[in-house]
Amino acid sequence: MKKEIVLSGVGGQGVVSVGEVMGLASLNEENINATMSASYGAEARGTFTKTDVVLSDGLVGYPNVAVPDLILCLAQVAYDRYVDKFTDDTLVFYDSDEVTPKEGAKGTAIGHPFRKLAVELGSIQSANFIALGAMMKKTGLLKPESVEQGIAKRFAGKQKVIDSNRKAFEKGLTLE
Repeated sequence: MKKEIVLSGVGGQGVVSVGEVMGLASLNEENINATMSASYGAEARGTFTKTDVVLSDGLVGYPNVAVPDLILCLAQVAYDRYVDKFTDDTLVFYDSDEVTPKEGAKGTAIGHPFRKLAVELGSIQSANFIALGAMMKKTGLLKPESVEQGIAKRFAGKQKVIDSNRKAFEKGLTLE
């Protein structure tokens, strides 16, 4: 098993945090090898940001994604940057209020209003973890309890953040 995952959006949407949680969940809870690399603009918020995560039951020789199996696009700029890299087998999760998919694009597009759902939960910053829940439900890539442990480890000492992100992740698990 080897899965190449791109988490993309703009600065401030938490795609790096989601990548860190996925890594913690896979390495510490499921004994799956993981690598992560992140790239973001010089500004703290508002510029293109991406995190590459590679999960494998074997050794990972290269930490960057060559061809994404799974991609999350939380902003149009992120979708536009990757649309030409989609294959027929790529699962493309996107925020349906923020991204307009390109007609005829390859892959399977799965849209949900992640940001809107996050606002309804009381924390606009939790759209990323709602998206993570939706991705894990659809793919079964990581067990929910492993991701919840990853959230607890990544945000240790910040109980409100842990609770908010777990609640968001659980909301994502309910999405079809």
